[in-house]
Amino acid sequence: MDRDRLKYLFKEVLGVDVDAIVQQVTASLAVERAREVKEHSASWKRYMEEKGGLVILPKNVTDVGKRARP
Repeated sequence: MDRDRLKYLFKEVLGVDVDAIVQQVTASLAVERAREVKEHSASWKRYMEEKGGLVILPKNVTDVGKRARP
């Protein structure tokens, strides 16, 4: 079955609007992610203040996401 057919069946048989549920879940996840970012930022700020504002990270952390040089 294709997507539109399944959405139609959910709406007609169960009375469930799939698009509305997906939007609610997406919004909930975005709010939770934003809350986690705020908490992590606050804990990182406290950590930096405890260390005097300078933290030297190991090479394996600083190279995360960098492309290999040819």
